[in-house]
Amino acid sequence: MQRKRILLVIIAVVLLLAAIIAYVLTHRTTPLAYSGTVETREINIGSKIGGRVTAVFVEEGQHVTANAPLVNFDAPELQAQRDQAHATVLQNRADYDRLQRGNRPQEIAEADATLRENKALYDEALNGPRPQDIAQARADYAAAQANAIDAAATYERMVPLAARDIISRQQFDSYTAQRNNTAQLAKSAQEHLSLLKAGTRAEDIQAARQRYQQALAADQLAHAGFRRQDILSGKGRLTQSLARVAELDASLREAHLVAPADATVETVSVRPGDLVPANQIVLTLLEPSQLWVKVYVPETDLSRLKIGQSATVTVDALNRTFTGYIQEIASAAEFLPRNVQTRDDREHEVFGVKVHVDNPNDILKSGMAATVTLQ
Repeated sequence: MQRKRILLVIIAVVLLLAAIIAYVLTHRTTPLAYSGTVETREINIGSKIGGRVTAVFVEEGQHVTANAPLVNFDAPELQAQRDQAHATVLQNRADYDRLQRGNRPQEIAEADATLRENKALYDEALNGPRPQDIAQARADYAAAQANAIDAAATYERMVPLAARDIISRQQFDSYTAQRNNTAQLAKSAQEHLSLLKAGTRAEDIQAARQRYQQALAADQLAHAGFRRQDILSGKGRLTQSLARVAELDASLREAHLVAPADATVETVSVRPGDLVPANQIVLTLLEPSQLWVKVYVPETDLSRLKIGQSATVTVDALNRTFTGYIQEIASAAEFLPRNVQTRDDREHEVFGVKVHVDNPNDILKSGMAATVTLQ
């Protein structure tokens, strides 16, 4: 019985040791090493407008800081268009301000005066001639008629004298003209009196009323100011002209290329005097702060990687180790590239992994061979 118990204990110990050994074998951590090449972000610099190159401020291999000038283009046509657009903005802003403020006090006062004048004329047409005007016209007619009678009588007395040549022909003509003139004045005075007695004609009253209504409408418009639609239209024209200036300013900025970040000039493909079309690359910059090593990880190791995982990068040319982390893991598999050697079969599928590398003092250069080690 005791032997049986000892045998059971031995079997249990063996099983326990086997379990421990299996656990250690399945959970042991071995570093993952992959080969790759140091790459850096390329910045292709070009102008959306192009033109003739007037200045190149950098050379290949030169380090530039953000916003440093790179290349200038000549753009006189754009500058002229911008000046014209700015003049249009000034005009539209003045029109919009005028529409917002409405009419000037002087214009409103002028409209009020015109309204009062036409109102008085309309009232006069409605009321007809005053009794005083009729009395004055009657007196004028009586005086004109008396003058005409007197002139006619004088003319009659001069007729026989002229026939006997007692008075000259010139004197007789003068009496004749006086008779005719006084008769005409008397007739005009009589017609004027008749018109006053008859009162204002309906056509004159209608015309006076229309003039008064026009003056009233103009006065109301002067006080009310401009319509809301006119103000919105003026605002729209101002906004459109401002947008045009902004568009031309953006185009003019394309005539002065600057560095978007701290970088190193890799290539310069233009010189002063060159005529460059729009959207053509004229410089290539390398951004040393944006370095990574692209490695290819077999599918069997993919489960052991995650974004942000620490990495160690060894560069053969410098015999030095740098720190980094996994920045990106490809979402789609691809076949193993020919220029990368791994321990797995070349037919296996791999995933591209981008490992960001810290680059103190810009020591690392694009194209250096590197080994990435992941724990």
